[in-house]
Amino acid sequence: MLTVDERAVLFYFCLNHAVARCLACARSFQLSELTADLLSGRTHLCPQCRRDLTDNVRSHLYGCAVLPAEVRQKAQTLREAARHLVKESRQLRGRADVLAREAEAAVEANRRALWQALKAAGPREPGG
Repeated sequence: MLTVDERAVLFYFCLNHAVARCLACARSFQLSELTADLLSGRTHLCPQCRRDLTDNVRSHLYGCAVLPAEVRQKAQTLREAARHLVKESRQLRGRADVLAREAEAAVEANRRALWQALKAAGPREPGG
C-alpha cells in the first residue's frame, strides 16, 4: 500500500497525468482512473484486468518529472525510513516468536519435572 504521504504527493502533483501503466492491457491510467477492491483492501487496480498497479504508481512517484527535486528527494528519504522500520519490525517479531517458543518449551519442561517429582514422592498418606 502507498503511505499517506505518498498519496498526498500524488494527489498534489500527479492528478492530471498518467501514473501507472498496465502491461497486460497495454494502457496507461491517471490516478482517478484506477479502481479499488474495498473487500480485499487493495487499491490502485487496473480498471480493466484488476491487476495491482501499486508498484507502478510508486515507481512513477519517485521518478515523476513534475515533482520538484526537493520533494522527490524527501519522499525517497521517507520511503527508505519506512522500509527500515518495516524490516526492523519483522526482525523484532521473529525474535519475539523465538522467545515465545523458548518460554513455552521451558514451561513444558518444568511441568514435566513437577510431575516426575510428584511420582517420585510416592502416594500421599491420608490425612497427612
